[in-house]
Amino acid sequence: MTMITRGLPVDELTRRGFFTASAAAAALILAGCSNGSPSAGAAGTTAIEHAHGVTQVPADPQRVVTLGFSDHDVLLALGLAPVGLRDWYGDHPNGVWPWAQDELGDARPHVLRGEDISFEEVAALEPDLILALYANLDEDQYNTLSAIASTIAQSGEHAAYATPWQEMTRTAGRAIGRQEAAEARIREVEERFARARDENPSFASTELVYAGAYGAGQVYVESARSTRFGLLKALGFQTAPEIEALVASDSFSADISDENLGVLDQGVLFWELGAAAGMREAIEAKPTYQLLDVVKDERVVYVDDPLLAGALAHATVLSLPMVLDRIVPMLAEATSR
Repeated sequence: MTMITRGLPVDELTRRGFFTASAAAAALILAGCSNGSPSAGAAGTTAIEHAHGVTQVPADPQRVVTLGFSDHDVLLALGLAPVGLRDWYGDHPNGVWPWAQDELGDARPHVLRGEDISFEEVAALEPDLILALYANLDEDQYNTLSAIASTIAQSGEHAAYATPWQEMTRTAGRAIGRQEAAEARIREVEERFARARDENPSFASTELVYAGAYGAGQVYVESARSTRFGLLKALGFQTAPEIEALVASDSFSADISDENLGVLDQGVLFWELGAAAGMREAIEAKPTYQLLDVVKDERVVYVDDPLLAGALAHATVLSLPMVLDRIVPMLAEATSR
């Protein structure tokens, strides 16, 4: 059953557990793969650290399967189309959103769908590299995938789904031997952030709350550890101490009850509601919400367009230019009030 989770129509099991499979299926794949895990220190390989250790990646991999929800964006930005990718949401052609269609070109990757990952499907694609950067692989899943091909799991330095876009781009660049291309793409986007900061100095003195909603209007906020707030922080905005105090150290978000909506009353309130139909109306119908000064003064930004919300959720080197083009004018208007 699919539900709205953190503003995105992603099954909770898929979003949180990520890639479960039966022991029988795992055993079948392990038995059928003769290559085994890549050997440490093999000549011509690149060693990449991640949450489950170090992977030796063979030189110049060409058949790459991306199992992180947005990893295909990063690969496409570096000029390599995956042979298979993990579908997230949105029902876009080949599982690729509009901002990455030009980079996809004529490629037609196999799209892995469903709540559970099919190790059989992955093995059938005969990959020489599996990327799972925007993911949360557990050790068993990682070991099973490593028996199929060299596998890079999520970063061990950040919470799952909270690795900065720059780090994901650099990791993919190292993995496929395109470090210079990765740095070039990162510079392009960072320069856009710098221009936006220079043109909007008021951003740097403003506390902003990043909020969303799911279900029947349950409100949540995200801390500075969120990749999405990281984008706003890169524009100069700060988080409010009240928000940081609410979020557990091992998470990047916290639910807010209707009685505690007062914590939203900061310099700017930024809502990501694009994938939740009718959610803005549900929020605005809350009596306590209408009493907030930030609402009465119209210092609120609503991201309720599904395409923009998707670009913000992906937060990749390919989607961020669209995000900046759209949200910077909205934020400038809010901070001017």
